[in-house]
Amino acid sequence: MALQPEHVTFNSLGTRCAGDLYLPATTPAPALVLGHSGVMVKEALGFFAPYFVDAGFVVIAIDYRTVGSSEGEPRGQDYPERQVEDFRSAISYLQTRPEVQPERIGVWGVSIGGSVAAQAATLDRRVGAVVVQSPSIWNGWRSMERLLGREGVRAVRDQLDADWQRRYETGESARVPHLTLEHDNVQDAPDMSEQIFPTYRNEKTLDSAEHLLTFAPEDLIHRLAPTPLLMIANGGHDPYHALEEAQSAYDKAGEPKRLEILPYDVLGMYTGPGLEEAMALAVEWFDRYLRQTPLATATPVPTAESIAKMRR
Repeated sequence: MALQPEHVTFNSLGTRCAGDLYLPATTPAPALVLGHSGVMVKEALGFFAPYFVDAGFVVIAIDYRTVGSSEGEPRGQDYPERQVEDFRSAISYLQTRPEVQPERIGVWGVSIGGSVAAQAATLDRRVGAVVVQSPSIWNGWRSMERLLGREGVRAVRDQLDADWQRRYETGESARVPHLTLEHDNVQDAPDMSEQIFPTYRNEKTLDSAEHLLTFAPEDLIHRLAPTPLLMIANGGHDPYHALEEAQSAYDKAGEPKRLEILPYDVLGMYTGPGLEEAMALAVEWFDRYLRQTPLATATPVPTAESIAKMRR
């Protein structure tokens, strides 16, 4: 029987965001924020959440602002830096829930959501551990050139120049598809259609490409330590989740960290057996660092009175 989440909302800098909250059998418990890529919706995270819930974690799967059941206009603004803020707002929400151990919260993300989760963990020291699955974007400009080539990026920039004028004159950006599975290895992949996820819309604002070009979480990932990082990368042929990108970011991160390369392609860790392997690794990582690792304690600053007592 599928897990039935509690549908919740939380405030993210003035905008109401939607989340699916999953509770384990025993609480209070450590908790996780789960985020997807781009404008994909929280219902798609329902494939991943049960692994964590069965392992005893509270889980909230979120819709970013302007996506799915969350509020915000215009719809479909795929802005990674705002998605980082939504992760952090979800952490704040979890800390209000009595079912959650507020000092034991981790973040997990897939595809671009993985680098968004890593950026959130870099900026927010409340994060106790982070897992990045099938990472795709660590330097947006470089990644786009890898996927489209320099001529392709030039064509995108030409579109953005025209779109800037449109925004200047009307205040609105053009709308473009979110997913275009054009490579030969994913031609027959099932479409993530509205029939599967009714709140999903395969479109986003064109100006989202500007936000992607300037998103470079690898520039800050060396600041993530000592937050533990597990990166689970695709080792099969995969133009969307390039192994070289994952290795480049991983090399810049500090300890503790772990890189696991699994032999699957673009969709291999969204379905079994790659899904089973990846989730087992993620569960073990969060169990080690959110449940088994003692919380850090600060040494009290000595006062004049305490110093005087020590001298007696």
